[in-house]
Amino acid sequence: MDRCLIFARDAKSFAIEGYGTIDANGHSKYFTKKKGGRPMMMRFLNCNNIKLKDVTLINPAAWTSAWLYCNDIVVNGIKIISRVNNNGDGLDFDGCTNVRVSNSSFDTSDDSICLQTSRPDKPCKNIVITNCVFTSKWAGMRIGLASRGDFESVTVSNCTFHDIQDSGLKIQMNEGGEMKNMVFNNLIMKNVPRPIFMTFCQQRAGVDAPQDMQPMKAMHGFIFSNIIADNSELDKNSAIFITGMPEHYITDIQLNNIQFKVSGGGTKEDANKINLKEYTLETLGNWWPEFSKVGTLPTSGIYARHVDGLRINNFHLQTINEDHRKPVVFSDIVNSCTKAIFLNRKEVNLKF
Repeated sequence: MDRCLIFARDAKSFAIEGYGTIDANGHSKYFTKKKGGRPMMMRFLNCNNIKLKDVTLINPAAWTSAWLYCNDIVVNGIKIISRVNNNGDGLDFDGCTNVRVSNSSFDTSDDSICLQTSRPDKPCKNIVITNCVFTSKWAGMRIGLASRGDFESVTVSNCTFHDIQDSGLKIQMNEGGEMKNMVFNNLIMKNVPRPIFMTFCQQRAGVDAPQDMQPMKAMHGFIFSNIIADNSELDKNSAIFITGMPEHYITDIQLNNIQFKVSGGGTKEDANKINLKEYTLETLGNWWPEFSKVGTLPTSGIYARHVDGLRINNFHLQTINEDHRKPVVFSDIVNSCTKAIFLNRKEVNLKF
């Protein structure tokens, strides 16, 4: 996928802007392995001071855009529609700094926006994403997976997510970098199976990643606040899911002012489920840490495991159908504090 329609390397101070449309004509019938595979639409390498403004980008054969080791990026008022082929990511920022994305909409066949760090010496930091609309066949906002470098200072605010097949906020550290200091605020989600999906484990992100895996470093400092999520039309396994690993905790997470509506339907057997699979190398095999490895959760709302310093304040859960599971379930959580947890408009006192 390194080939592309539009390419820049070591360039400075340029823009792609206007109210027109760039159509990559990336239908699978035009791009097969025999014809050389599937190119991206745009790829920028080691560039500085870039603007992408007001354009519509449609029908890439693979990723819509890849930004590698770039600095000072402004994306404003764009529309991306990338359903015509697989792996149709919208904006992929790898090792980029000082990025501002605003007032844009995404309808993608893969991650709408992805932050990643494929090199240890190229962090992804100072990222602001606001006033955007997401719909996707995979994740709306992904941070990590490719995570050999560090992530720092990320905000996502005033966005809506709807009809996401996998996760709204998918945050994963698994290649030895450090991830810290992120705020997610004023978000609305509809039909998003996992509004928040966080994992901290150890696994190679791709076939081109080094065979030797780096030790797990750190994942800390996350605030999620003012979120409304409606999953009443989805199955019973819709929940917020957060997990570290034994002796490798995610630290300092706040969940504040969250309204969550789910279909319910959890059985007594579901409620008594224990020993969910850990994201060990044995469990993962050659695959990434995905929710499918876990199975049905013992909670109807929030499941958190291997976290140090978890604060939940003002969490409102509504179940449409009867559900025998607790609204919040903890496993190996230390230094936690829960306050004002409501189930179907009645405050509940949970013992952990």
